[in-house]
Amino acid sequence: MEATTSNCRMLLIEINEKLSSDDFQSLTFLAKDIVNRKRIKEKENRLEFFEDLEKKAVIKCGTEETDLLFLKQAFLIMGKNNLVSALDEVGEGPCKQSSRETFVNTRRKLLYKVGEETGKDELKNLKAYLSSKVGVGKRTLDLIRDVWDCLDVLEERLSDSEMFPLLKTLYAADENLPGLLEDFIKGINCNCIAIVRATGGQTDKAPVQEVGEHDEAQTHTQLGTQVEDRAGSEEATYDPPPSGGSTMTPDGAPSGFSATTLPSRLGAYDKGKNAGICIILNNEIFANANTHPTRNGTNADRDLLEYSFKLFGFDVRVYNNNTCQEITQLLGEIQQIDHKDNGALVVCTLSHGNLNVVSGACGQDLPINFMTSLFRADNCPSLAGKPKFFIFQACQGKDTQDVWHQTNAPVMAESDTNLVPNMAEVMTEVPHLHQLNLAPAEADFLIAHSTMPGYVSFRNGKGSFFVQSLVKHLKAHSPREDVISILVEVNRDVSQTIGRTSGGQIAAQIPEPKVRLTKKFYLFPVETEV
Repeated sequence: MEATTSNCRMLLIEINEKLSSDDFQSLTFLAKDIVNRKRIKEKENRLEFFEDLEKKAVIKCGTEETDLLFLKQAFLIMGKNNLVSALDEVGEGPCKQSSRETFVNTRRKLLYKVGEETGKDELKNLKAYLSSKVGVGKRTLDLIRDVWDCLDVLEERLSDSEMFPLLKTLYAADENLPGLLEDFIKGINCNCIAIVRATGGQTDKAPVQEVGEHDEAQTHTQLGTQVEDRAGSEEATYDPPPSGGSTMTPDGAPSGFSATTLPSRLGAYDKGKNAGICIILNNEIFANANTHPTRNGTNADRDLLEYSFKLFGFDVRVYNNNTCQEITQLLGEIQQIDHKDNGALVVCTLSHGNLNVVSGACGQDLPINFMTSLFRADNCPSLAGKPKFFIFQACQGKDTQDVWHQTNAPVMAESDTNLVPNMAEVMTEVPHLHQLNLAPAEADFLIAHSTMPGYVSFRNGKGSFFVQSLVKHLKAHSPREDVISILVEVNRDVSQTIGRTSGGQIAAQIPEPKVRLTKKFYLFPVETEV
């Protein structure tokens, strides 16, 4: 029987009627990483919650595809077997089950378990702590109606490294919670646990990918499998094989290597209380149009970047048509800001350029190394150990990259190079790694160039190939993928777009990210109106 929209919506109405007020609050807490719980609480019609889930593509009630797996997972965790049965009854008809990964991550399940084990005494202790230690005022405390509201405030005010040890202390007398919380805390410390927050900025200590999700049937009456304690896992070691050549283990691993795949011990940058500051330096018009033509389409890039980084919670500041001196002054002012509460810094530069330099509106060149050096750990201590993401939409020379296979129809474009007549050819050699002096102060930078050294970067009236692709993939893949992985997607995307200059020449472009990060870097969208 084909699924119909009306069948699905009738089922949602039936489920809503069976949910008590407490059940509904529990459900919205489980969905907090997906939809804005604060906005849901302000709505009078509870069915709008299900509409929001549908708008987020978490559930689907369409004529071609119907998917209510999230609700089934949530009801299993809540122990609402009657509602699970209602979904199971239509599993072969209007509500086919999906094979997707679970939406409710380990962290959210654990916080739900804490809420379920909270009685009047525990709630009183939580509120007392919020008042005396966190500084929550009476007005906010008066708005706390239940444990879910209390946990909302805890998540808002405390980092996970502060919140979970606190909960362990407050629930020390509970039979099960201290062990579960201790396992989770160890997972944070060894970077094994996924921590997906409902706010902007970085994860606390761990990558986004979920771990330890098991058969959903195990969650009928309990939280589910406890988080595996990997703190004592052995490090992967290499023992040289005996002379006479390499052999293979029964698992297919070369002799001398462990056949066991261990989780990455590479953590993620702390999220900070705020996502951070994003600077956009957009140069469209230059003092000498003969040497530096107007950069048509750059305002489209500027607007896209501004909109996107606001979605990720950044304080975005836009500056147009600035000289080298003005840019230096602006960056100096940002350098002097106290960034201790910020998770990251983003600097986007849209201009003409050449090898290792970008052009100010004055037509002079500003060295890229100078721009980044202002935010080294020794020059800007409050950004030490935090990701500095520099984006350059500018040429690094005037050569065009050859096309060996035409993948798409050519797109008319112009370049961001300095088109001075008779200018000497730019060196296209990339410096060898041993020539670079990357002291610790130079760590934690991610520099994304729109093109390789020595080559032009293409742009047309709709914007640049690079920025358009970057924004598209950041929005599509964050926070499931870290920024480095997303930049690889951008490389692939841009490389398949073929440019044609006004002179008719066909050319390709490949961006080049330079990575000095020491952890994984994620961007998280903040909660907005659905």
